[in-house]
This record gives sequence, structure tokens and C-alpha cells, in this order.
Amino acid sequence: MDEIMVSIYCLAYNHEPYIRDCLEGFVNQKTNFKFEVLIHDDASTDKTADIIREYEAKYPDIIKPIYQTENQYSQGIKFGKKYIYPKMRGKYVAFCEGDDYWCDNNKLQKQFDFLEGHPEYSFCVHNSYKLNCTDGTKTEICKLKEDNDITLEDIVMRMGGFFQTSSHFLRREYLELPDAFPNYNFGDYQRAIYLALSGKVRYLSDIMSVYRQMSVGSWSSANKKNVQREYDHRIKACELLIKIDEYSEFKHHELFIRRETELLANAFEFGKINSNTEYRQQYFKTAGFKKRVLFCAGLITPKLVKKHFERKYQ
Repeated sequence: MDEIMVSIYCLAYNHEPYIRDCLEGFVNQKTNFKFEVLIHDDASTDKTADIIREYEAKYPDIIKPIYQTENQYSQGIKFGKKYIYPKMRGKYVAFCEGDDYWCDNNKLQKQFDFLEGHPEYSFCVHNSYKLNCTDGTKTEICKLKEDNDITLEDIVMRMGGFFQTSSHFLRREYLELPDAFPNYNFGDYQRAIYLALSGKVRYLSDIMSVYRQMSVGSWSSANKKNVQREYDHRIKACELLIKIDEYSEFKHHELFIRRETELLANAFEFGKINSNTEYRQQYFKTAGFKKRVLFCAGLITPKLVKKHFERKYQ
């Protein structure tokens, strides 16, 4: 095939210790089609850009960098839509952050072959390793040992617990989210929900990528034990699901209510649960005795319950 069939979306910022592994995972892919790597360096202050230039010179037909001289993220600029999407030429899009990497040289071919042969699927993902950068331990992200379909319920309830960004492979027409989706910091989660609403989702059990957890400068590292961020994250996720429920014309309303209630309970927002009949009914469907006691305590002494929440994440 002479045309570009897959565009790889990669974001890099101060990933000097990791970016070489990421780029090697790209250029070592064995495919019967052409692909391109659109890698966006957001004005890194280390040697990330220098390493990217090295690969650009060696693989000019594959590595297509976008170098920034000023950091775009800090200015609130959505650089994907502004700088990367317009340059994409592939029929499909694969994702990998600059501090993660692919560990199977046939990854792209496997996912390409599946979506090519199954037009009813919008999305293909796979198993990955999670590498803890603080202690070096490596574990599988998903315990499913066989290829299978992943349902909308799986995605909504697990918040991406089945798969990681470095496994995402989708049809390009589903790359941009509809305007109805809120502009929250849940790119992977809401993208997966949108794709599950748009078509079927396939999971491949092969471990084909490595996700670095707690890497230097990562979100997980920067927000470790940040109680307020954890609280805000849960509340914003709940608000996100309310918007998506509306977008999907409430066809999966019970599912979204179930997850929203769970998020509020995990944030110990029992007052918000109690004030909404659907949330309250959903909570008491599954809550055991201890949870009911905590619920009542949260209504009577919300400040004490909030302290319990803070201790949980310290």
C-alpha cells in the first residue's frame, strides 16, 4: 500500500529518560502498509526534542515531528485539534504517550487487520503491562486471557480499567469528539465511551505495550496523595457522565446513574446522593449495613466524613 494507512498520535514533554523506547517501538513495527508518527514536543526543557530530531533524521518517511518553542499546554491550547489532527493522513489512528512504549512489533498490523475485517467495530484495544517507575514492578492491566468484546458498561464502570492509552487504535472518523462532550480532562475515558456508543469495541489479549506509572512529570506522579485533585476528579467525572447521558438521549440512563452514584459515594458526597431520588434509590440497591451507616453519618456530620475521605488518600 502506497498511501498512509495509520497515523500515530504521540505527545512528548520532558520525556528524555523514556522517549527513545517510545520511538523504537514505533519504527520497529512490521506492517504491510505505510504509517506515520505525528509526535508533538511541547517545548521540552530537557533533551527530548534532540532525541526526536535524531529519529527524524534517521526515519524521515515515518517520524513527522511538531516542535513547539513555547509550551502550549500551560496556555490552555488544545494542540491535538490545532496542530496534530490536520496533519493526519491515516485511515486509522493509534495512540502512545512519550513516556510509554510498544513491546510487540506486530501491534499495528494485528489491530489494522481486525478493523479492516470488521467494519462494525469503531475501536480496537489490547492488554498492556503497567510498569511502576518507583519500585520497578510490572503487572498486567487486564486479566482477560482471551480476545473478547468490551461493552459500554465495562468502560463506564471501570473508567478504562481494561486498557490503557497506548493500546488505542480507532477509525479516524471517530477521532474528534462531538461538541456535546464537555471539555474536561478525561480524554481517554470520554473517547472510549464515545467509541463504544459509535460501534463495537474489540479487546486483544496480547500484551503489546507498556504503561509507565509514576514516571517523572506524569499526572500520576504529580497528583499522588493530592486529596483535592482526587475529589475534583470524581466530581468532574460525574458531571461528564451526566452530559454524555444527555448526548446519548438517555438510552443508557440506568448505567450512567449507577456510575454517577458510585462516584459520588466514593467522594463521600452523600448530601448530593440524598437530594436526588435516582441516586438515592440506586445507592440503597447495593449498599450494605456499613455503607448505610456511613451514608447517614455523612448527612449528619459531613465534615467528619470528609476527613475520612482525606485520610483514605494520604
